[in-house]
Amino acid sequence: MKIALGAAKGLAFLHGGPKHVIYRDFKTSNVLLDVEYNAKLSDFGLAKVGHQGDKTYVSTRVVGTHGYAAPEYVMTVKVVRL
Repeated sequence: MKIALGAAKGLAFLHGGPKHVIYRDFKTSNVLLDVEYNAKLSDFGLAKVGHQGDKTYVSTRVVGTHGYAAPEYVMTVKVVRL
């Protein structure tokens, strides 16, 4: 549970921070662990800076690992800030 919570906190930080980073490749192989089993997100190769004020990020194709992307993103190719 500690690992899942740590990974979720990492995503919350990225999505809720001032830069609003869209991670786009969240999967188990991109969650690394330190010696105390604290989760660290890795592989930011597909990450993009998202919504910035009135600016939005638009993609014309689904990006990320097949089977791991959010279903609503796969169906609409839209990223919505909640």
